[in-house]
Amino acid sequence: MAAFHQFYHLAGGNLAALNTAFVALLPKKDGAVRMTDFRPISLIHSFAKLITKVLSIRLTKVI
Repeated sequence: MAAFHQFYHLAGGNLAALNTAFVALLPKKDGAVRMTDFRPISLIHSFAKLITKVLSIRLTKVI
């Protein structure tokens, strides 16, 4: 959680940066042309994944 606190202050309090994701299209087969020939994947910020995992582990102990 200390790393999150440090990131929060370095980002200027902008938590929206943690909620961004990039969508990448991976071809399902060679020669993909149409949109149905691609598989979208979402690349989220690894720090957000870490915070989510830490919070879920801590909450399972309480719930």
